[in-house]
Amino acid sequence: MLNKFFNHHLFIPGKIFLLLIALTSLSLKANCQTKTNLEVFYSLTDTLVDQIVQQIPPKESQILLKLNLGESYSLFSNNIITRFQKNGKEILNYIPQELHIPHVDIVMEGAGVEYGEMFKDGWFGSHYIQRYTTIFGNYLQSFSKEGKKEFEITKIDTVKVEDIKYLENDSFPFTKSTIPPEPFISGVTEPLIAIGTAAVVVALFFIIRSK
Repeated sequence: MLNKFFNHHLFIPGKIFLLLIALTSLSLKANCQTKTNLEVFYSLTDTLVDQIVQQIPPKESQILLKLNLGESYSLFSNNIITRFQKNGKEILNYIPQELHIPHVDIVMEGAGVEYGEMFKDGWFGSHYIQRYTTIFGNYLQSFSKEGKKEFEITKIDTVKVEDIKYLENDSFPFTKSTIPPEPFISGVTEPLIAIGTAAVVVALFFIIRSK
């Protein structure tokens, strides 16, 4: 009878402890498939093209496109052309002088990624970090009265630190950046919390056993 009582009450703290772990796990963000850094850059060029298209009269279905992306960002060329086509614009390589077709000239001056301060999701959760992805440069389109227009487009999101090695691309240096170190307080408090939790479990074990 005593063994039955002891086993039953010993099981209660165990259930509580497992429940705490489960609740901590539920507090983690739902980790949908994270875009690689390169994929985010492609989405930024999509945003740029959409911005330019909004400034071109809808009736103009053809454009003469010139891309000055440099060697480092030439991989964006096909994506930019495809985005114009998805917006209903036909890309021409040559136009007769008598046709008044919009000219679009895009210059990519730079692209890069930076990581913000590292933080944890919950006491024993994974390390996360903010990701800042940016492209900047200028463009000129002949239907605009403003002339050359500067652009800087940034996307900010949060990624797991352990996933960064899969998100970066060694072939393209602009997709890589330095990862800040783990905050000192975070590194110190987690072991203390773990020790405190273990101490509470052990104390409950001896209190129940003494009864």
